[in-house]
Amino acid sequence: MALFERRRRPALPADVRAAVPLDGGEQVLAWARDETSGAHVVATTYHLALVDADGGLVWRRAWHEAESGTWQGESSRLTVTWVDRGVPARWHLTEPSLLQQTLRERLQASVVLADEFRTAGRRTVRVVIRQDLASGALLEQTIPGKGADLTDPQVAREAAQRMDRLRSEVGL
Repeated sequence: MALFERRRRPALPADVRAAVPLDGGEQVLAWARDETSGAHVVATTYHLALVDADGGLVWRRAWHEAESGTWQGESSRLTVTWVDRGVPARWHLTEPSLLQQTLRERLQASVVLADEFRTAGRRTVRVVIRQDLASGALLEQTIPGKGADLTDPQVAREAAQRMDRLRSEVGL
């Protein structure tokens, strides 16, 4: 047995790879199989994709659309929440994978600048300048925490002021 022998992980199944469209310069970085559904979660340079157990593309979303990822090691559960407050994606991953690390790295790579504040009601609001990793375009996001009301004039004013500050820092 070699001193530094590595156990190689099987390659991404060909039908799964074929289901995920790749833009110019885009590469598959990591993947994992959901033990509950048999679907595959595929992380690429610019996107996160889900391919069902039959090899069909369910969705493909840009990294700047994801708000956060949470790994619960004791239950082997990976959860991704979305900026648009859509239903979080949850997977049960038991095989070794670089997906969790890749998720963290890609999310961090998409954030250019961020600021967070508490409303009078002790709720949080995040203002963020993110980058579309495929095009390089900068995007503005105002993300309310649970219970935060962006229609409240005080909250909207504070968010706008903080976004103006971020814009000026990145030259927008």
